[in-house]
Amino acid sequence: MKKQVFKHGLFFGLLLAVNLFLACSSDEVQSEQKLINIAKSGKIILSVQEFGAEQVITRAAQLPTKPQIVDLEDGMTAEISVEKERETHTPATRATPTDGHYFLYALNASNQRVGNLLRGTVKTTSTWISTPTPGFPWGHYEVTTAFTADAGSNLVLPSGTYKFVCYNEGVTDDGTHLSITNGTKGALIGTTTATITDGSYELAIEMKHPTARVRIVLTGMASGGEYSARAVSIKGKLTSTTMVARQFSPDATSSTPIAGSNVLNFDFSDGYISTADTQYLLPGNGADFKLDLTNGTCYRKSIGTLKTTLAALGTFSANDSYRLKIKIRPSYVYLFNDGTTGYFKDKGSRTPIGIVIRKKTATTKGLAVALNLVAGDYDPFLSNQYKNKQIFYSLTDAIKDMNGYAYTWDATTSANNELKANSDNYPAFKAAAHYNPGVATSGIGQWFLPSLGQIELMMYTLGFQ
Repeated sequence: MKKQVFKHGLFFGLLLAVNLFLACSSDEVQSEQKLINIAKSGKIILSVQEFGAEQVITRAAQLPTKPQIVDLEDGMTAEISVEKERETHTPATRATPTDGHYFLYALNASNQRVGNLLRGTVKTTSTWISTPTPGFPWGHYEVTTAFTADAGSNLVLPSGTYKFVCYNEGVTDDGTHLSITNGTKGALIGTTTATITDGSYELAIEMKHPTARVRIVLTGMASGGEYSARAVSIKGKLTSTTMVARQFSPDATSSTPIAGSNVLNFDFSDGYISTADTQYLLPGNGADFKLDLTNGTCYRKSIGTLKTTLAALGTFSANDSYRLKIKIRPSYVYLFNDGTTGYFKDKGSRTPIGIVIRKKTATTKGLAVALNLVAGDYDPFLSNQYKNKQIFYSLTDAIKDMNGYAYTWDATTSANNELKANSDNYPAFKAAAHYNPGVATSGIGQWFLPSLGQIELMMYTLGFQ
């Protein structure tokens, strides 16, 4: 009986000794692994690749050769085009990250996150570099932006090689993937691969924009004209079919579409050159976007509602910068050679010979100005004995005068009661009356030399003065 107990006790003692040996061996291995706190050792240096920094302009391949023309109300048209913007930065003007919080995580060789998420802010310092460099023979300031971890935020990793991913507050993190939505302003993502062995390492991370920057500019042809002819209260909207939000792979090298908001609304400022807030669009094809312009006026007329896709505008690429230009062209009603009027786009086989500056009504005759000039120089009168009976002594009165037709075709308006339209004594009147538009005409009435009031009407209608 005692012998049996001894055997059990010996077995227990041997088993205990083995366990102690294994535990001791495991502790020795663990102690040999060097743990490094990324928040307290080394340096994390951030920089920003500005929009368009690496861009090579290949207009023929990526941009349309012709503007996209869209009809508006009252014969107006919108000419839509896009151009790439290129920005260059010297060492003295190197782009730096904006204020706010930045976040950093590490990936192992299997693309899995390891350790905690490191949170922190950035601080930018300037250092004078006296060594001459190209373009800066007397030296320059070098700007450095360092990442500083928040109190209590740590990322502890065993020594080894990792891929580090950094992003700012414009990016959403669900713990596995990063994502951004259309219209997100200032989103930045950057990556770098580094081997961490001790506290002397440096993580240099170049942050890039995962969106394309699009500046939207609306212009007209009334620059310098009457203030009321400018663009007023025009609203815009960009609607996307598929480019609404994107989810990135853990290492941020690829992305896939996900659900999100598909509408971006913006207002144009009032003026001859109107701008909207800069839009930040997910990369993709312009065919995916629909542009709407609503409300507002231009050239004193309502623009109505414009709805068009941007199919002709090519591809938007991440970290590129674009200028989307919308030029609203005025609506002119033309007088055609057969005496009819209409918009140029509807001319068909008719030939335009003039632009209507006053439409015909039941009580008022229509008025049009010729498209071409009369060749040569002509005096209105040969001498003082040949003149109009009507004389104005102030510009205020003269600019109200709308009787140019009568002065040309009514003999009683002349001081010598002579029909100016057929008289060599009135060269300018005769040249205007016998103007030839260069094409056979019918039903157009008669050409004449305009009065000052009619010239003012022409400037108001055609030049928005």
